[in-house]
Amino acid sequence: MKNAYIGVLEILSKYLESTDGYTKGHSVRVAELATEIATAMELHRPVVENIRAAGLLHDIGKTEISGEILRKAAELSSEEREIMNSHSFKGAYILSAVGSVLKEVVPIVVAHHKYFVETLEGKNGDKLKIPLGARIIAVADAFDAMTTDRPYRKGMPPWEAFQEIVAKTGKQFDPLVVDAFKQVVSEKIEQV
Repeated sequence: MKNAYIGVLEILSKYLESTDGYTKGHSVRVAELATEIATAMELHRPVVENIRAAGLLHDIGKTEISGEILRKAAELSSEEREIMNSHSFKGAYILSAVGSVLKEVVPIVVAHHKYFVETLEGKNGDKLKIPLGARIIAVADAFDAMTTDRPYRKGMPPWEAFQEIVAKTGKQFDPLVVDAFKQVVSEKIEQV
């Protein structure tokens, strides 16, 4: 049953990638790196599995974004950027329709582009901390996005992306997550 669940998630992520060819493999790479970070943080197995699922599905909302905007080879206008930024909420809506199976993944998908220092507004207007899973996905997503070629720019070398993430620690990225990221990625960078 668990293998079938993971298989369905991988199929969904491949469907997502078919809408945006430039991000081929992105969701799988984000899921793998996020899983390694969560494991290095010694999180419980069910939490790690939810983070892996969120990594595979974090951009599922992009299936609701125009292909013209997704594949644009120039900088997005402010209106286009606003549409693109809506993919987190669109993704949460899609995943919520599945029912309770992915209920732990939805908050991660909603918040994966939020900065570490930001808060979410709860149902009663209270301020909520960004979920740990979203903070992990944020680091893995940013690293992969920076190191991958896009229509409008060439990907940067892994060591440079590594330095950029470290430089944004404490504001954009959670220091505890970045510590685990350093542990995981520094070994990979040394192997290159």
